[in-house]
Amino acid sequence: MNRNPLTLGRKALVQHLGTVTVANGYATNAGTNVRTGWFNEVLKTDDVSFPLICLQKGKDLAPKPGPAALLKFNGFYVIGAVDVGLDEYEDALDELEHDLLLALMPTEGQFPRWLPRGIKGITVGAPEQFPPGNGERAASVLIPVHLHTIIERT
Repeated sequence: MNRNPLTLGRKALVQHLGTVTVANGYATNAGTNVRTGWFNEVLKTDDVSFPLICLQKGKDLAPKPGPAALLKFNGFYVIGAVDVGLDEYEDALDELEHDLLLALMPTEGQFPRWLPRGIKGITVGAPEQFPPGNGERAASVLIPVHLHTIIERT
């Protein structure tokens, strides 16, 4: 069993994004189509479908030292994409962005239950939307997130 908190955190984030379904109270079923890797490469695959959530490694923040530990801010980009044409993408992309923010939203004063031991929280950055065009058929929203990961000797 893998005990690496970096791996466990990434896998927990992928699994949690998979809960974004209408049955769980969201507006979309994007959670049934969660991929990992570089977003531009995922879009090129033969079996790509929409709506899509892609978890791509992002830029980490500088770690902070602690007593016999290091707090690492493990960075990811959560990217949502829709393919509904040039005239209809704004509403569909807003709906997917809302779902992703709801899924990633930390609850004040509470530990996110979906995070594994060794991850003490999540920070959600400012979303950025991109329209279809320039050779891309999908509209997308990119949300930077950082998992607050405790690195320590065991």
